[in-house]
Amino acid sequence: MNLASHVVDSARIHPDRAALRLGDAAVSYRALDQGSARLAGVLHDRGVKPGDRVAVMLPNVPEFALAYFGVLRAGGIVVPMNPLLKSREVAYYLGDSGARLLFAWHTFADEARTGAQQA
Repeated sequence: MNLASHVVDSARIHPDRAALRLGDAAVSYRALDQGSARLAGVLHDRGVKPGDRVAVMLPNVPEFALAYFGVLRAGGIVVPMNPLLKSREVAYYLGDSGARLLFAWHTFADEARTGAQQA
């Protein structure tokens, strides 16, 4: 059992209840469950195995939760990273953690890409 099982259970019990809110937008437990399951499938297709580390460099947006729970559902270990990191810091965190994959918000993609290449 991991934290993602709570999303699955909540989606079964309260599928239309808001799991996340950002301003006027809301994401239901059903949408969080389905989105994180799809992401777990993508990670599996990309070769992520249980115990692999996956970096998540996203701001406080609903996509962070989708990535977080998707990694957990795939059996991965989430490596949360501040989206304001510069490329040399990204390289350090990726190298030190051994993350196999990095999710980065589009606004921070250049620093993330450069850091990943350095790592």
